[in-house]
Amino acid sequence: MEQAWSKELDLDSEASAKKSPIKRVVSLLEEMKAELQKEADKESEMYDKMVCWCETNEKEKTAAIASAEAKAADLTAEIEARAATKGKLSTEIKDMKGQIAEDTASLKKATAIREKEAAEFRAEEKEMFQAITNLKNAVLVLSKHQSSLMQIDSPELASVRAVVQDCRLKLDLLQANRPGKSAALLSLGASGKAMDKTVASVLGLHSVVDVLPVDIAQHMLATAAKEVATGKSSSAFVQGAAAPTAGSYSPQSGQIFGILNQMKDEFEANLSQAQKDEMKAAAEFAELSKSKSAQIAAAKEKLDGMEGQLADNNKALADAKEDFELTTGQRSSDVEFLRNLRLTCQDLDRQWVERSKTRTLEMKAVSEALVVLTEDDNREHLAATVSLLQEGSVSDSSAQLRQSVVQALRVAVHQPAFEADDLLAAWKGRGTPVGGAGGPRTQLATLAVSAQLDSFTKVKELMDKMVADLKSQQEEEVKFKANCESEFDTTEKTTYEKKEEKADLEALIESLAKTITTLKEEIATAKTTIADTEVAIKKASETREKENAEFQTVVADQRATQVILKKALAKLEGFYGKKAAFLANAAAAKQTPPVQFNKYKNNAGASPVMGLLEQIIEDSVKLEKEATDGETEAQASYESFVKDSNDVISKLSDSVTEKTKAVSNAKVESEQAKSDLKSTDEEIMSLVEYEGDLHQECDFVLKNFNIRQAARLQEIESIQKAKSILSGAA
Repeated sequence: MEQAWSKELDLDSEASAKKSPIKRVVSLLEEMKAELQKEADKESEMYDKMVCWCETNEKEKTAAIASAEAKAADLTAEIEARAATKGKLSTEIKDMKGQIAEDTASLKKATAIREKEAAEFRAEEKEMFQAITNLKNAVLVLSKHQSSLMQIDSPELASVRAVVQDCRLKLDLLQANRPGKSAALLSLGASGKAMDKTVASVLGLHSVVDVLPVDIAQHMLATAAKEVATGKSSSAFVQGAAAPTAGSYSPQSGQIFGILNQMKDEFEANLSQAQKDEMKAAAEFAELSKSKSAQIAAAKEKLDGMEGQLADNNKALADAKEDFELTTGQRSSDVEFLRNLRLTCQDLDRQWVERSKTRTLEMKAVSEALVVLTEDDNREHLAATVSLLQEGSVSDSSAQLRQSVVQALRVAVHQPAFEADDLLAAWKGRGTPVGGAGGPRTQLATLAVSAQLDSFTKVKELMDKMVADLKSQQEEEVKFKANCESEFDTTEKTTYEKKEEKADLEALIESLAKTITTLKEEIATAKTTIADTEVAIKKASETREKENAEFQTVVADQRATQVILKKALAKLEGFYGKKAAFLANAAAAKQTPPVQFNKYKNNAGASPVMGLLEQIIEDSVKLEKEATDGETEAQASYESFVKDSNDVISKLSDSVTEKTKAVSNAKVESEQAKSDLKSTDEEIMSLVEYEGDLHQECDFVLKNFNIRQAARLQEIESIQKAKSILSGAA
């Protein structure tokens, strides 16, 4: 367009010779109108595309944000549920491990006790086997050589003595260690003194010192029994002493054999009973071990399952947290994108309205100018007037100077520095050149046209005004750049501080949430303990009432028993206490009847009965005293238990009150922190929006500041150069 204008307005050109100035101006206006219409159509097409882009992206991002918010809510619920599951599983795993350790220790202790009992049984079994063998050998040896062996002193007799003495001692130990004696033991114990005398008199057993060592005696007796069993009896039985005289020995072998066989039977009975007890204990232990092992195995299997669940839950929790962070991060990006999109699209609408309005006014002005120039009256008047002016100007001496100015301005228009022409004209309406829209190229071209058409005075004034405007724009832009940099720095610092404050508030909220959860769990535990303690007190009170009722019954029964027994004892004492006088009167009678009673004897059971009554009375008194002491002790224990339980309940109640108050305070603090966090988020969003506005307003200037400054300086220099030419400079 600039070239066309220059060509059309060039007075020396061949085209200008064929057209009048008015025609050339009309032609230029028509071309301008066509160009404006073409640009308007092109911009309308571009605007439609940009509107479509805005609507599509807004729908997509709005849907993405809604989806992210729904997903974030689901993830938050999942995180809370899995966190609760994690705490529950951790507690259950801890309890299960404690139970397994307790069961394992219990099984280990039971195993140690069983092993100890088994070792004791084996030792006892070995001793009883040896005692039975020794008794069998003694019976065999005595039965083979009873006449000679009992009459003389020999090594075999000494071994029999030692073995019998050892078996007697072991039997005594069995009687002492086994409170439930068998019938054989009872009979043997009843005649123990007689047996001792018989064994001592027959075997010559007087003291333990006279007896051989047991291990030597056992060996000797086993050897002798083997010889007897194989028929290789030794002659040693009849050596070492002279046979006693006739009538000096009274055979007691039958009684000895009975005692030895009785001892052997008792050992065998004890051995059989011990073996049965051992088998029963082993079976019971095996059953206990099997049950406890199965219980431990089941607990371990359950523990493995819970640990697997905990691991899966922890992984799912970590994945949910990571997904939540990614989702919230993507949502924040989408929100920022949507906000910037709306700002851009809103600014696009504003620009479109302004551009449409400006272009419409421009097209209207061009159309009106065409109408004015092409009206019949105006066209004829201008044709005559402008033709005269044109002819006169050609002959003017200033035509050459005017042409130099126009040429200088045209050269300046094509300088490389004005490649930033669009940048200077695009800053939201800032830097609008004097005399119309456009950048330095348009301004200089317009100035060139003015130099051709106007007088120098008006052109110089226009040049001065343009230079002043350009300098004012330079200063304004420098101040604007400094202000932008300052605002960016302040906004960045404030945003950083608010983000730090947000992080602190989030950490505080999380800490308070954990504190509230912990306090609630402790409160629940304390309330459960209080309820359990109250139930325990109630049960203890019921038990105490039952025990006291039993005590009252026992005391009443014993006292009634004592009264009855004392009356019975008084009756017996009243009779048997007069027996001496009765007997004396009978002896003093002088008359003897033909038939006399036999000598009166008191019932032999009277004395034991009275003694038994006295013993029962003493036992009853003792039982009454024990019951009274037990009642006193039980009452004291009950009172101590109630006092301690009430103290525990009081402390737990105080703890529940304090922790409930702490939970309330924590909730208030958490709500305040959440309110502060919301305010902080809003402030951060405001800062982000403000920063976005700053970018919208400042980025263009900051990015193109040097280019714009250099272009304006070049424009000023070009205008000043043209002015200097008009002022007569070479």
